[in-house]
Amino acid sequence: MRLKFADFGGAVGGILAALCCAGNPFIVGGLAALGLGFLRKDAILWPLMLGSLAVALYGFWSGVRMHQRFTPMIIGACGALVLSLGVIVVHGPPAMAMIYSGSAALVLATLLNQRARTQRPGSAVGRSA
Repeated sequence: MRLKFADFGGAVGGILAALCCAGNPFIVGGLAALGLGFLRKDAILWPLMLGSLAVALYGFWSGVRMHQRFTPMIIGACGALVLSLGVIVVHGPPAMAMIYSGSAALVLATLLNQRARTQRPGSAVGRSA
């Protein structure tokens, strides 16, 4: 049961940490309102983001073992890489584009993985030949 939602929880945690690193006003304001403004440090957020993305990738990999479809894993890995590079390496407007596109890829991969898990094992729907 816990593996079923590892991709979802990991992707959400990684995206939230990345948006906080990027200075998204809603996330930063929410942390400040909760009295958790001290969490907005790279020394805390980077390991949190990378750990969350590792959990998401583990969830995608467990999905591959379950439904034998690599598409969610590939999209999720590319999204995690782009998101991480946008936070850690690239700065300025290109970084924001990378963070948002990496986040979108992680959401897409999570949806594809969940859909593949709910289909019957022998079903040809959604499989590429």
